[in-house]
Amino acid sequence: MTIASDETPELQVKSVERVRDLGEVFTPSATVQEMLSLLPDDIWEVHPSPTFLEPSCGDGNFLVAILDRKLALVAESSELPAGVGREALQFHALEALSSIYAVDISIDNVVGGTPGHEVGARDRLLTHLRRWYAEVAEARPTERSPLLAAARWIVERNIQVGNMLPFNPDGTPSGRDDLPLVEYHWDPAAASVSVFTTTLGAAAELAASETDDALTLFGPAEPTEVWSGKALRLHEAPVPVPVPTITHTSNGKGVG
Repeated sequence: MTIASDETPELQVKSVERVRDLGEVFTPSATVQEMLSLLPDDIWEVHPSPTFLEPSCGDGNFLVAILDRKLALVAESSELPAGVGREALQFHALEALSSIYAVDISIDNVVGGTPGHEVGARDRLLTHLRRWYAEVAEARPTERSPLLAAARWIVERNIQVGNMLPFNPDGTPSGRDDLPLVEYHWDPAAASVSVFTTTLGAAAELAASETDDALTLFGPAEPTEVWSGKALRLHEAPVPVPVPTITHTSNGKGVG
């Protein structure tokens, strides 16, 4: 089941200034779908839900399309690992959402709320999740529902403002290795999730060590477990919302 796309205007270029300052050109939805269709079928598994990282997410064209495909399989599954009913749908919807990570240099794109950028990537993901659940479960979640509280907790930590290039335009380090990451271990049998914290640099170092035969005395740091509990209580996990690693004016000019 594919849910109708949100009503965010589809513009490839929002301003000449943003193209100049950020190299910002948005990917059309048709192209996004063609690219995602090239991926193997098992990339859309319900559990464990494979991870995606979009290093320059814009206002979320890829993110919404990825979530849509993940949620479609949740809705179409006759037997979910978490069981049946609305709680199972909510569990796997949150797991799907948590598997999507993204960074963008523009706070306008991530958060929205400014002229020309009214809706950011975070809210587009939440809107899509809300519409999907209302249609599949035939129940409209409120803003205070545990599902949306947990979903908002996820997008505020998974979709970040930062620079994924190693250096800023002025030649200073971008600090991308210090971007905080939350890792999730989902247990459908217990309807629970464990939350771990790490950084982008540590996660990359750990991944490299798993494919490297070299023996080192001190290996990369493992993620730190900070919370474990029911999936629908995820919003109680004590992990602060990341502080943007860059700031910029509304015309997109970035400063490290």
